[in-house]
Amino acid sequence: MAELAPAWLLRLLRVPPPPRIPEGNARVFRAAIAYRNYRLFLWAVRQAGLVAGLFAGALFLAAVVQHINHPLSYVIGYVLEAFAVLGFLAQLPVGFLVARIDYAFCWYILSDRSLRLREGLVSIQEKTMTFANIQQVSIQQNPLQRVFGISDVKVETAGGGSGGKSSGKAGQGERMHEAYFRGMPHPEEIRDVILARVRMHRDSGLGEPQHVAALPSAASPAALDAAKELLTEMRALRQALPSRREQ
Repeated sequence: MAELAPAWLLRLLRVPPPPRIPEGNARVFRAAIAYRNYRLFLWAVRQAGLVAGLFAGALFLAAVVQHINHPLSYVIGYVLEAFAVLGFLAQLPVGFLVARIDYAFCWYILSDRSLRLREGLVSIQEKTMTFANIQQVSIQQNPLQRVFGISDVKVETAGGGSGGKSSGKAGQGERMHEAYFRGMPHPEEIRDVILARVRMHRDSGLGEPQHVAALPSAASPAALDAAKELLTEMRALRQALPSRREQ
């Protein structure tokens, strides 16, 4: 989906190449297309707010200029308003493209040992969490997400209550011990997969996958002879200990 982004935009934002998918039983989840529409709606709401701000600013400048009633004040007022409008028009195409293709650069990868998340075009955020440290997995959905049929899967690791906040998406402060699978159409599937791998690591006791190859058998004749010799030496050592204590 990266081909949706113009090459000049990727060079301008210095977007890194897609992450390498690890070998083994890895699964990759991507944000739904509905997440793109959700981001575009939020972008349109912000642009409407900027237009309202420009209009209010123009009214304020007009009132100030009229109150000063000096020829130079009219020139300054028109120049300031022109710069504000030009800035708004300049950010429109870039902001629209980022909001439209941002969903294609959200990568959520589950390997045998950990989960890795990378998201964002302008502000790129990447996190890696081991399954052995994951404490809680929950599903979050606000009313607007419910309209678009998407949800976020929140993953928390140990120490999440004391971690400092890191920069996440706009309007969503994240802690260093939190991660989100954003814009998921089937969040229950992701939650179940993560919880299953967490249980697997906890059952193994060492944070290692259970499907480890079986150890080779030690029932060869040489191994049996060595074990018998060691057992004989241990018995002789036990018999010698009481006699030394009596002395």
